[in-house]
Formats: sequence, structure tokens, C-alpha cells
Amino acid sequence: MNKKLIRVLSVILIAGLTACKSGSTASETLPLGGVEYPAIFVKSGYYYDKASLSDAVLADMLSKITTVEKPKDMGTVELPEFSKITLTNNKKVEIDSAMIEAELEKERDGETTYTPIKLRREAKLTDKVIIDFKGYVNGEDLEGGSGEDYELVLGSGQFIPGFEEQVAGHNAGRKFNIDVTFPQEYDPSLAGKPAKFEITIKSIEEAITPNVDEEFVKRHTKENSVTVDQYKDEIKRRIEKRNVFLNNQNLIYQLTEYLFENTKFNPSEEALAWQFSMIMEQYNRQAEQSGTNFTTLVTANGASIQDAYEEIKSSVPQAVQSTMLMDELQKKYKITLNENDVKAWFEMLAQAMGYDNQITYDDYKQYMGYDNIKTAVEQEKTLLKVIESCNVVDEEVEE
Repeated sequence: MNKKLIRVLSVILIAGLTACKSGSTASETLPLGGVEYPAIFVKSGYYYDKASLSDAVLADMLSKITTVEKPKDMGTVELPEFSKITLTNNKKVEIDSAMIEAELEKERDGETTYTPIKLRREAKLTDKVIIDFKGYVNGEDLEGGSGEDYELVLGSGQFIPGFEEQVAGHNAGRKFNIDVTFPQEYDPSLAGKPAKFEITIKSIEEAITPNVDEEFVKRHTKENSVTVDQYKDEIKRRIEKRNVFLNNQNLIYQLTEYLFENTKFNPSEEALAWQFSMIMEQYNRQAEQSGTNFTTLVTANGASIQDAYEEIKSSVPQAVQSTMLMDELQKKYKITLNENDVKAWFEMLAQAMGYDNQITYDDYKQYMGYDNIKTAVEQEKTLLKVIESCNVVDEEVEE
């Protein structure tokens, strides 16, 4: 499973707009600090009396929170009039041959392999080298600036400017020094400082990149293209789809920004408690997946459990507004999808973004969870439905 690509595609899911099965607000009460609170407040952790709890006890209580039942009464939402909202399309881009060639080059790079050089020669950009290196700043060892048997593709930009370019031009088997300067936008402790690196190239491998021919087309086409020209037309259509997708995301971003600023929210206390429990469950799940615990996760940067508790609570109002907004819009438009719809959405997205040969729907579903994907896609389609009622204009192009 290609988790890096899954994370890239996962940003498509609209952050913070989550949904949960609705239920009735619990009527039972539980004691907390000598006061009988509605059970949802206590079970969700939203009203823990942190002042009377030690960090250890508070952390233990928070680490056990799971999502409580979503209340029917989330509060009230007053939406603005959609016809008065003006949104702006992305600037239109003419798809030229250079853009198509760039897409082809990415696909060629994806099939690049490396083989040891047959004749002794100097390393050049695009070669893969295995190096030992050790860095110095002001004559002292550079912390984290050394490595052994490090694989580096020269020209890939993994190292600071000037490093890879100076490794090129040297043969394997000899130690040499290079001088570089850390960029101004680098870590403040090193920004702008000169450094020296001792480097030994242990081996050199040259890149073997496939030709763009009919065999290459056969491996990549999704529309049964046969010739290179046919495949270039297919790539053009793919770029057009991607541009439409990116424009839709731009419009959705503008719309949600406007709605958050111009919608009147009045969430119920139960809604805030429920939203807090959802956030806490995400923290606890993240800690579990990382092989750690809640305390270690939130105190890694020196914060106390009580500080972390307050910081998490401060994120609740905006998160509950997102939920209430989407609930209201989905109640208005009633968009529901089945798995075939969700799979079609994924396939369109993966093809438009050029990832269809590298990640499958089943991998994505396993990583993200079907219900999460389905909810996010329904929300996206709901927002696009709202956009149909808005005033959408093209960005003005300067002469």
C-alpha cells in the first residue's frame, strides 16, 4: 500500500467536516465535583473539573474517552442567502504541449531504474550515488550532518543547494571536500552559515529511463490509447479533469470561508460536549496507532495535561460549527451515495491527479475507512450543489 500517496489524496477529504450517527440526548445524570451533570457532559470529558484533578488522573480519564452518542438537539443554524454569495473561478490555463510533455516526464521518472555504471567515470546529475558524508560548521561536527551508505539521486534536491551539484564531477572511491552555505530560510541556528562536508562516493549507478513509445502507452493508458499522439490527447483530457477538480476545491474553500463568517450558529451545550468527545477519540486513536499513549502524545512539546485539555476544548466551537453547517446543508439537499458512487469519485480523482497506476480504491478504503470517505464525498457534492446557487465569476485576466 502506497501510504504517501494515500495521505496526498486524503487531503481531498474536507478537514473538520465530520458526521456521526444521530441519537437522542442522554437523560441520565452523573455526579461531577458534587454536581449532577447530564451524562453526556461527564462521559465526553467536556466538563471535567480539572482544577481538582492531578495531571495523572486527568490524563487517565481523557485517555478512556470514546465518542458519545450525537444529540438530536445540536442547536440552531441560520444560513445566509446563497444567491448573494460571489465566488471566483481559478484563472483559466491553456494546456500546451509543454504541460503534456511535463506529465509524460513524470510518468517516465516513475519507471526509472538504476544500474551500476559499466565504465569508470565521474558522477553526473541524474545518477544515483551511495555516499558517506560528514559535515562541519566552524570546524565542529554538524549535529545530524553525517551518514553512511546514503542513497542520493543527484539533482533530486534532497540536500541544500550546491551539495549535489558539487558531488557530481567526482569518481567513486576517493574522499573529497565541498563547501556549501545553508539557505537563509533554513533552521535559524544554521541559516546563512558556511559548512564543509567530507564525502566519499562508494558507488555510482546511472538512470535508465524508458522511451515513450507504444509499449509505454500500453502500460499507462486508461482510455485504450495505442499511439503516442493518442496518449498525449488522453493526458490533455486528464489535465482538464484535474483543473476542473482543483477549481471545484477552490470554490468550495471560498464558499466554506464565507459560510463560516456569515452563518449564525447557536450550538447546544450537548453538541459541544459531543464534539469534544469526537476530538478526544481521534487523539486517543492517534496515540494508539503511534504505539504511545495520550499523555506522551500531548506533552511531547512540554505542555501540561491541563494546558492540552484547555487547548483541545478551545478547538471545539469551530469544529461543532463545521458539523452543524454540513448537517444543515445536507438536510436541505439530501445527497446520499452508494459505494459505486464513492468508487467512481475515487477513480475520477486518482486519474485526474495521475495516481491511478499507483494506488487502488481498496487500499484507500482500508486506510481511510469507507464511512469516512463516503461522508466526505457526500459533503463535497453537497457544497458543489450550494455553489450552483451562488454567483460564480471568472478571474479577470490582466491584458
